[in-house]
Amino acid sequence: MKFWVIPEEMSEYDRRAIDGGIPGDELMERAGSAAAARAMRMVSPDGGPVIVFAGPGNNGGDGLVVARKLRERSYYAHVVLAAAPGKSLSRNCQHNLGRFVQDGGIVVPPGKLDDLPDSPSLVVDALLGTGFKGRIEGIFAQCLDRMKLYGCRVLAVDTPSGINGRTGEVDPHTLPADVTVTFAAPKAGLLFPPGCGHAGSIYVADIGIEVDEARDRMVPSMADIRDLLPPRPSDGHKGTFGRVLLIGGSEIMPGAPQLMAMGAIRSGVGLATLAVPLSTHQLVAGRVPEALSAYFLPGDPSSLPDVSQFDAVAVGPGLGNNSSTRKVVNYVLSNWSVPLVLDADALNVIERPVEQLKSYRGPLLITPHPGEMARLAKCDPNSIASRSSAAARLSEATGACILLKGRPSMVFWKERGSALVPAGNSGLAKGGSGDVLTGVVASLMAQGMDPFEAGMTGAFAHGLAADMATEFSSRRSLLPSDVALWLGRAFSVTEECMDYELLTSGGRWKSDWNDRT
Repeated sequence: MKFWVIPEEMSEYDRRAIDGGIPGDELMERAGSAAAARAMRMVSPDGGPVIVFAGPGNNGGDGLVVARKLRERSYYAHVVLAAAPGKSLSRNCQHNLGRFVQDGGIVVPPGKLDDLPDSPSLVVDALLGTGFKGRIEGIFAQCLDRMKLYGCRVLAVDTPSGINGRTGEVDPHTLPADVTVTFAAPKAGLLFPPGCGHAGSIYVADIGIEVDEARDRMVPSMADIRDLLPPRPSDGHKGTFGRVLLIGGSEIMPGAPQLMAMGAIRSGVGLATLAVPLSTHQLVAGRVPEALSAYFLPGDPSSLPDVSQFDAVAVGPGLGNNSSTRKVVNYVLSNWSVPLVLDADALNVIERPVEQLKSYRGPLLITPHPGEMARLAKCDPNSIASRSSAAARLSEATGACILLKGRPSMVFWKERGSALVPAGNSGLAKGGSGDVLTGVVASLMAQGMDPFEAGMTGAFAHGLAADMATEFSSRRSLLPSDVALWLGRAFSVTEECMDYELLTSGGRWKSDWNDRT
C-alpha cells in the first residue's frame, strides 16, 4: 500500500533517510535508476534519441542519472541543462553532471536547443520537481515549450514540472506526462485536480525512504486492490458469494434500483434482490433478469423483506426525498444490524446525522457526493480540503465509514484512517453513476469485506471501469450502464496485475496489459 504526502513532508523523510545512513547521492542514484528503467520500457535503444531536460536542483540530478543509465544501455541520450548563467547546481546535481560528461555524454545549454535532434522518441522532464511553487518563466518555460513541439512521449521524474506538489495547481507551461515515476510516496499534487490530469500513468518507486507517519493516508495500487478482492473458490455456489438486498426506486426513478443491481451482480455477489415500493414493482420486475424482485408498502417499513436472509443491504437510490423514505431509513437504523450502505435519498432524509448514524448497531458505509456531504456535515462542497475534513470528523463522531465521492473519491473510517482512490473521470458525472457504485460496494460487503475495504475497492473498480470505457468512447457519452458493463473487464485486469509500482493508469488502458508502460 502506498501513502500520499506533501512536499514538505517528503523533504523531512529525505533528511531522515540521509541521517539514517543512506547518502544523498545514493538516493539520487536509486531514483534515477528507477526512472531510467521505466524509460527503457517506453522506448528501445534503436527507437530514436532521448532528450533529458534537467534543472539545477536534485530533480535535475535525477535526470542526469537517467541519461547516464540510458547511455550505459546503448541509448542515444542528450541532456539539456536548464541552469541560468551564474546559477549554481545542487551538490548532487553537480556530481552527476560530472559523471555524465566523463562518460562522454552530450550536454546542451538552453541557448542551443536548435542543436538537438529534431525527432526524439522520448523526452524526460527533470526540470523542477515537487518543490515547485509560483510561475514558470525564463529558460524553464523555454524548455517546456520546446518539449511540447516534439510531440513525442513524455516521462516526468517525480512530478511534471509546474504542478504544485501540495495543491495540484498547474502552471500554463506544464507539459502533461505519459508516465510519471515518483519516489517513495505519491505526492498530493499528482492525485488532486487539476494536477492528476497531467501526470499520466503514475509509478511509485521504492528507493529506501520510509514514510511511516503518513500511513493513515493510503493510496491503493491496482495490485493492492487485487490482494483485497474476495476469494472465488472453484467449488463456490451462490450462497458462498453472499446475498444482498437493494432497497430503492420510485415511480419517477425506477432505473436507480436496476443500476444498483447491475453494479452488485457484476461485482461478484451470489444473489441480489431488489426491494421497491409497491407502485414501482411492475416497472422494475424482470428488467434485470439476474436479480430477484420484491416490494414493500412505503408507509409500512415492517413490510420490507426479512433482513436475516441477507449478508448486506443498500438503501436509498431513487426512493425520493419524502416522509416514506424517512420512515424506511429510521426503521432500518433502529432495528437492523446487517452490514449497511446508505446513499442518495437515504442520506437526504437524515435529520440528525451524528445521532442517527451513531445509533446503528452494525457495520455502516455511507456514500455521499459533495452536496450531500455539505448537508450532513456543514462544509464547502467545492473545497476538497473542507469536505475531506468534514468527512473525517463525521466518521470519528459516528463510527460510520464514509466513501466521499468526487475527484478523487476518498474513504474515511476512524478504525483505519483514510484512502484516496486514483481512478475515475468526468464521464461519471451523470445521474445514476452513484447508483451503480452503491451496488458495487454493497455486493463487496455481502461477500465479507469490511466497509473500508469495500468502499476503497468498489470506488477503484467503478472508476477503473469508467476509465476503460472512455478509452473507446467519449466521456461526455458515458452511461452509468456502460460503467456496469465494463466492471467485468476492470475486475479482470485488476486480478491479473502484478506491478505494485503502478498506482494509476492516468485513464489509458487500450494497450495490451503485458506491453503497457
